[in-house]
Amino acid sequence: MHPASQKRNMARAWFYVAVVVVVVSVWGVQTHTYDKIYNTPGKIFSGTTGGGPNEWDKMSVAAMTETNTQLTTLATALLGALGLLMINKVQAGSKWRHMWAAFLGAVGGGLSLYFGYASHLYLLTMISNQAINPYDPVYIFWSHAQFYTLLAGAFFFADFAVHQLSEEKLT
Repeated sequence: MHPASQKRNMARAWFYVAVVVVVVSVWGVQTHTYDKIYNTPGKIFSGTTGGGPNEWDKMSVAAMTETNTQLTTLATALLGALGLLMINKVQAGSKWRHMWAAFLGAVGGGLSLYFGYASHLYLLTMISNQAINPYDPVYIFWSHAQFYTLLAGAFFFADFAVHQLSEEKLT
């Protein structure tokens, strides 16, 4: 094996080791924080009886919607940037060695959009039932799935982008 390609493969291996460490660290901190602060997540604010939603419900819905919107925007931007890099790659006539990272980045971005849509639909269900609960296990699952698939897509996008840009420097 050529020393330069061996060095490249070692750098890629360390990149993925670092990715795994970062993801596990984020998940561990998030889980630990939720356990310490919210011990037993439950319904914190309930709607008023006989009237419309109270201010806490309105604030909860606004925060949940804003989070969903931001993650959806980031996933859309990731897919757009990935498409731009792939179009540039085709126009430059570059080799397609790192397409698997681009494919996995697109899958992560697409799944993040899907989970964001499911999260939004569940939020609409909570609004319809007048039972707003930002700690509902189903909502937590959908919103965490949206975040973590976006995170995975971003890491694969970074891998693809770094290798595509390094190939451009070589040519």
